[in-house]
Amino acid sequence: MSDKSATDIPSELIELQRVSNAEFLKVQAFNGHGRTSEWSDELHAEWKAQWEAWRVAAEAVYEAVCNHPAAAEMGRYTLEMAVKAAARSTAPVESHDLAA
Repeated sequence: MSDKSATDIPSELIELQRVSNAEFLKVQAFNGHGRTSEWSDELHAEWKAQWEAWRVAAEAVYEAVCNHPAAAEMGRYTLEMAVKAAARSTAPVESHDLAA
């Protein structure tokens, strides 16, 4: 297994991870609304929809990493951790519709 630098990590994987990170931050924004048992049905539905958007984004990252040729070269886990590190070291992006 080789040790890849952030510049060697495929940009499409970094972008997918950045989108997933942005979706996760949106889920975390709901933490300021207090206890979930006190949420309105509307707020709970919004949280559920946002959580689903994050899940779809995270699954897209995982699938892309698993299917990328670099995963065979360096191992899936190593590639995934390198992608996460590279995504954290770059500016965040706006969310995209990955379900389309």
